[in-house]
Amino acid sequence: MKVYTRLAIVVLGVATLFPPLSVNAASALSPSTIIAVTNQSRKANNAGKLLEDAALDRAAQNKADDMATVGYFSHVAPSGKNSWDWFRSIGYYYLNAGENLAMNFTSNATLESAWMNSPTHRANIIKPVYTRTGVGIARGLYMGKPTTFVVQFFATPA
Repeated sequence: MKVYTRLAIVVLGVATLFPPLSVNAASALSPSTIIAVTNQSRKANNAGKLLEDAALDRAAQNKADDMATVGYFSHVAPSGKNSWDWFRSIGYYYLNAGENLAMNFTSNATLESAWMNSPTHRANIIKPVYTRTGVGIARGLYMGKPTTFVVQFFATPA
């Protein structure tokens, strides 16, 4: 039985959430540390701990790699592939799912802080129904400039 429920797509304001990229941006960011600071935010907001899910890591990395390779920053790829297609492409079935995107952050803490200061990103981070998360980070070009892309998926598995 396949169950897909679309609960949250976060639309980002690129100009307001993304600081300039440093040369070592990709090496400064870490999926496990992003998940750790996400869980700190959840704890501070009385939401349960998210477990890292290897399948969600794979889906998030695939999305980050696609954005870096094709050179776009959006919940929907130029090919028309949407956020939920990344889940389906690896056979991940969920009851609830969400996505946060970011680019050009050089610190896990500043990334989490920016997400927590954005109502739509914050909603995904502290939504108690989510129990799993996965993160992907990739470097590529966006608008002709070197860019680090971050994708964080959230889910309640089916």
